[in-house]
Amino acid sequence: MASISLAHRQLRRFAALAVVAATAIVTARCGEPRATTAVSRTAFDRSGSPSLLQCPSNVTQTTQAIVGVLGGTVQLGQTSISIPAGAVSLPTLITVTIPASPYMEIDIHANDLLSFVFNAPVSVTIDYSRCNRADIDSTPLSVWHIDPATHTLLEDMGGVDDKTHRTITFSTGHLSGYAVAF
Repeated sequence: MASISLAHRQLRRFAALAVVAATAIVTARCGEPRATTAVSRTAFDRSGSPSLLQCPSNVTQTTQAIVGVLGGTVQLGQTSISIPAGAVSLPTLITVTIPASPYMEIDIHANDLLSFVFNAPVSVTIDYSRCNRADIDSTPLSVWHIDPATHTLLEDMGGVDDKTHRTITFSTGHLSGYAVAF
C-alpha cells in the first residue's frame, strides 16, 4: 500500500510540474513577436492605403506612474492608459510619452522595456485635439501600432473615434508606439 501511495504522490508531482511547464511555455510564446505586414507611410492614395495623421508639434510631453496588481490609469492631458486589475503581476512603471513629431503619435512603455505583454487587455486613449484640420471631422480615424523610428505602420489597432472630444480609444495586450491614421 505504501508503494501505491508513493507512486500516486510522484504522479501528482509530475502532473503539477507539467502544468507549470506548459504555463511557462504558453506565457513565453505570448510575448513572441508576431509576423505582421508593414505598410508604408505614404500619403493616402487610390489604393486605400492608410496614412499617418499629420499634426506637428515640437514639444515632447511625458509622465509616468507605478501601476500595481489592482490596476490604475496613467494620464497625460486627455491621453491615457487604463490598466484593469490583474493585467500586471507586479508593480509596473508605466511611461506615457507624446513625442515632438509631425504625426499624432504616442509611445507607451512598461519598466523601460521595448515591448511588454499584459495579462489582460488595456485601454489606451489618444487625444488628437491639437489637430486643427477640418478634414478629420469627416474622415474615419484608426490607431496603428508603428515602428517609432521609421513610422512604418505595423498593425491596425482599430479604435473608437470620438469626434466631439477629439480622442480615439482602443484596446491592446501589448505596449509600443502608436499613431493615429486615416
